[in-house]
Amino acid sequence: MKTKAQFLFITIFLFLFFLSTFILSTTARTQESHKAGWKGEITTENGIKVVKNPKEPLYGELVFDLEEDLSIGRDDDKNYLFYMVRGIALDNQDNIYVTDWGNHRIQKFDRNGVYLQTIGRQGQGPGEFEWTMDLRIDESTGNIYVKDGLREIEKFDKQGSHVKKIKLEKSISYFFLSGNEHFITLQSTVSDEEISKAICKVNSDGEILESYVKVPYEMYYKREGEMVTAGDLAYAYDLILTEIELRRFVYGYSKEYELNVIDDEGNLLYKINKDQPYQGFSASEKRKYEKHHELPPHKPFFYSLITDSKGRIYIQRNRTRGEDFKLNREVDIFSKDGYFLYKSTIPRGTYILKDGFLYAYVMNEDKGEELVKRYRIKNWDQIKY
Repeated sequence: MKTKAQFLFITIFLFLFFLSTFILSTTARTQESHKAGWKGEITTENGIKVVKNPKEPLYGELVFDLEEDLSIGRDDDKNYLFYMVRGIALDNQDNIYVTDWGNHRIQKFDRNGVYLQTIGRQGQGPGEFEWTMDLRIDESTGNIYVKDGLREIEKFDKQGSHVKKIKLEKSISYFFLSGNEHFITLQSTVSDEEISKAICKVNSDGEILESYVKVPYEMYYKREGEMVTAGDLAYAYDLILTEIELRRFVYGYSKEYELNVIDDEGNLLYKINKDQPYQGFSASEKRKYEKHHELPPHKPFFYSLITDSKGRIYIQRNRTRGEDFKLNREVDIFSKDGYFLYKSTIPRGTYILKDGFLYAYVMNEDKGEELVKRYRIKNWDQIKY
């Protein structure tokens, strides 16, 4: 009996050993074949890995095959009536949360689009909103964090009950969750002495613990005695940040085509760049803007960053502010480890790409209604990463 048990143990051990060896060798071959057709190079600069990509993507153009799966929004029920959507988020049950900026609230729907709950209301007290903006959900606890205005984050529990108001030391553009109820924030400083943006870690009391990255916010305007609006600054070089996965982030300063991947302690893990020439302004753009603006030396290389559930990074290359809302975003798509995979387009209002679905904010200009839509990405499993 003992001999049979030993024989069985050895057989299982050998099977698992050869299986793991096969998987590792297959992965290695896949990576090698992945690199074989790639025309960039990987170098080390000051001890940091730099993935240098060619101008053209490894796999060419990608067309997302989208099929509408869900539409939320109508004007015959106030619970489904949106006014200036500013964010979409999902919890770990795929319930859908919509930041309804103009109505000063968060609307919660189940994965089938059925209304569940309203979180918050207009006001200045605990759990009340003035300018509902960014939204994050802690998947481990279900806690909900909502940026209200520039210098406050409201915390709610998973039932939607208000927990606390977090007052921030400085204004932030948006934020992400870190461990120990800390936040990674994109902070703005505008004063007579300084105009800058910085990536900071902030604690649960709103205090800045550490500043990781700081760059000048080069606005390039020359008006006298006139108010400068956000639309006027659309060609400013900007610091842009998003989350790749839990406690790992990617940021870029749009003056150069380079991304930096960091952890939530601010440690630089690796860099990603691309061989992309500077793009100047057309004659029509110069006529339109130079009357009131000093244009920068060249256009920004990108305008926003989002990531999907595979860790792929989507860099928006075209400017859409103030233009036709139906205009899609032109994106460069990179793998999590920095390879330039595809050129593509995604709907302009895209907020989430997760597990084969795309969630977007859509303006129906004919009816004047705002919708949150979910699309099935029919070719999701064929997209390389």
